[in-house]
Amino acid sequence: MSFDSSSSSSDGVLDDIIIAITQQTINYLREEAQSSTSRTRQPAIERDRLGAHERLMQDFFYENPLYDDVQFKGRFRMSRRLFIKISNDLAGEFSFFTQIESASHKVGFSVIQKCTTTIRQLAYGTSSNA
Repeated sequence: MSFDSSSSSSDGVLDDIIIAITQQTINYLREEAQSSTSRTRQPAIERDRLGAHERLMQDFFYENPLYDDVQFKGRFRMSRRLFIKISNDLAGEFSFFTQIESASHKVGFSVIQKCTTTIRQLAYGTSSNA
């Protein structure tokens, strides 16, 4: 079996070109994977949900709250008793209003926090991001 020297040298050049293109493609895909990961992931925002829950309870719902019944009614446009009844009914009827733990083991917003935002939106006719 005889080999043509010009054929084997052109095969070597073709092999070199294919290797170079493959390496460029691999580098491109690596860069694209790294840049798409950094574009899609937002840093976690620490919301101090437990601290916010405690402040909400101290301000409005404990036995001796910071705000009295008149101020509560001005804020939520209903009595505290009615508010608590609605919150309990929502939590009992809809699973959204229950407090859950995320997959990363972070405690979610409490029942009272979720109901507070929802009822205030309804009372004032505002959007969820107001």
